[in-house]
Amino acid sequence: MWERFSFYGMQALLVYYLYFDVAAGGLGLDQTQATGLVGVYGALLYLCCWAGGWVSDRVLGAEKTLLGGAISVTIGHLVLAGIGGKIGLAIGLGCIAIGSGFVKTAAITVLGSRHGEQEGDAKADPAFQLFYLGINVGALLGPLLTGWLSSRYSFEMGFGAAAVLMIGGLGIYAALRKPMLQSFPLEVKKALLRAQNPAEKHVISTAFAAVAVLCGVLLYLLLTETISADQLAGALLLVTIGAALWLIIQPLRHPQVSSEEKRKVLAFIPIFICSTAFWAVQAQTYGVLAVYSQERVDRMVGDFEIPAAWSQSLNPFFILALSIPISLWFMCGSRAPRVKIGISIGVIIAGSGLLVLIPFVGMPLAPVWVLPLSVFLISLGELFIGPGGMAATAHHAPRMFATRFSALYFLTLAIGMSIAGNVSKFYDPTNHTSELRYFAVFGISIIVIGVGSLMVAKKVG
Repeated sequence: MWERFSFYGMQALLVYYLYFDVAAGGLGLDQTQATGLVGVYGALLYLCCWAGGWVSDRVLGAEKTLLGGAISVTIGHLVLAGIGGKIGLAIGLGCIAIGSGFVKTAAITVLGSRHGEQEGDAKADPAFQLFYLGINVGALLGPLLTGWLSSRYSFEMGFGAAAVLMIGGLGIYAALRKPMLQSFPLEVKKALLRAQNPAEKHVISTAFAAVAVLCGVLLYLLLTETISADQLAGALLLVTIGAALWLIIQPLRHPQVSSEEKRKVLAFIPIFICSTAFWAVQAQTYGVLAVYSQERVDRMVGDFEIPAAWSQSLNPFFILALSIPISLWFMCGSRAPRVKIGISIGVIIAGSGLLVLIPFVGMPLAPVWVLPLSVFLISLGELFIGPGGMAATAHHAPRMFATRFSALYFLTLAIGMSIAGNVSKFYDPTNHTSELRYFAVFGISIIVIGVGSLMVAKKVG
């Protein structure tokens, strides 16, 4: 929870820090550059989940990967709060992206080992429910604290609060680490502390050297402005799409994958497209909709101006409020929608979250309730897509490619973030025609994808 508290607290400030004037404490970037960089950062984070899985399995083991990731996140927050500027931004976000990717991957492994991985384990489901609850509580409260501090004092205070929270969480984990590990059965403890498929030393050194060189070159290109945010977002989109195509084509060409399994892989493609489309919309909450909150919404309630960053708490609030009734509906047997139909419906609902903003284009400021309505619809769509997408990925995975195929789900998030970063350059809150075109074209495109997927799902049964 503490890691998510600090992570979402920082992310709530990121786009404002990027495009606010230097006099206001920001970096003074162009607004389209700022939203593009937010998309790039989000995509890199989910790509780092892959790296975290490799480090866990081949180098450190899950528990040490978790601890190392938490330390990296802490360093990133301290750099953002203490150094500032473009160098501090690049190093800080890099550390946070790598660390968060490691934590995301390793935390699930550690938690699963702690409470048993056998299907039907009585303690496992409540543990993961508590884990998911902690994530959303952190995502809800983090932006409220950092958003208030940054609006009242400075961005450095907001980033500093995120750093303090992460240090506190890391301190608690360090204090409880030894008794926690002692509570594990010996074999489980050994499995968590050691790599399960250790890589040879020359493979590890080559991999880390390649990553270090790549990061150094990328940092140089960004700081010297040899490559722009738009170009980086475009390159990242091509990389993530290429990785997804590779993961899909691999089992289709493998001779030991049965015809039935290949059919299931092909049937997964519409689900993959739907999930990617949704995350492209959901990523708007960190970029374009964050800008919309600052520039286009009347945030005055009496004498109090709601900090724009508080809009980042809307999604976790609605997820917490809606998750139980939606889950109960999906448990209603024959009355519940099938997974593929539910995912398609979720995409349509999320797309409508952008269309509801259209009637307020051209107004000096939109009413304060408009953005919550938009995020409500996007969050409702998420509850149809998130759990269903993960379940569908597992169901359609060929036996020989089960683990690698599951990476496709994280790739939908990475590609969605990349798409959001690429299309955000077309949004201009000061131009009514541009704003209308952006919400209309993007929203309708997402709905068309959902409707097309729904028709396919009903046809194939």
